[in-house]
Amino acid sequence: MNETKLIADLEEINRHVDNDKKLPGAKNIYLAAGWFSDTQEALLKDAFIQLSANPTIAHIHVPLLHQYGGMALGDANSEPDFEWGAMTYKADIKAIDNSDLTVAVFEAEDADTGTAMELGYSVASNTPIVSVFSGNIDQHPINLMLSFGTDAHVTSTAELANYDFFDITPNKYMGKLI
Repeated sequence: MNETKLIADLEEINRHVDNDKKLPGAKNIYLAAGWFSDTQEALLKDAFIQLSANPTIAHIHVPLLHQYGGMALGDANSEPDFEWGAMTYKADIKAIDNSDLTVAVFEAEDADTGTAMELGYSVASNTPIVSVFSGNIDQHPINLMLSFGTDAHVTSTAELANYDFFDITPNKYMGKLI
């Protein structure tokens, strides 16, 4: 896990987004995803790439790109102080409030608790949620609070490139639950 490289990669991807291909009324989203393992990092990056290509998405708020003081939680900030934690939390909550919807990315084998909290806050604030449950959801069941807390779900980040965020249609979760 290398937050500095991941941030640079996300910023580089963002520089190449063709905003001329965005549809009128395109949505602003909050991208909730962990980056605390190699798999979570890869899922976050791929979700960002796929969502950036989607013409129904205008702006993607990635919390990692907006950490308080410009310092992400990780190697350089492994023991954050109270101010950093409080201000990062408040910024994330405000970003969800300012978004049209939340896209929450979960690795079935290791669902991030921060992403789960962001999903819960989105539910409480009536922000629509589309979740990605990546991995083997039968061998690694998804907690029922996550699977039922989402309005719709997909099973791969690749599906985000063509997902119609103008018409979030609820679908039935088909994996095992815990």
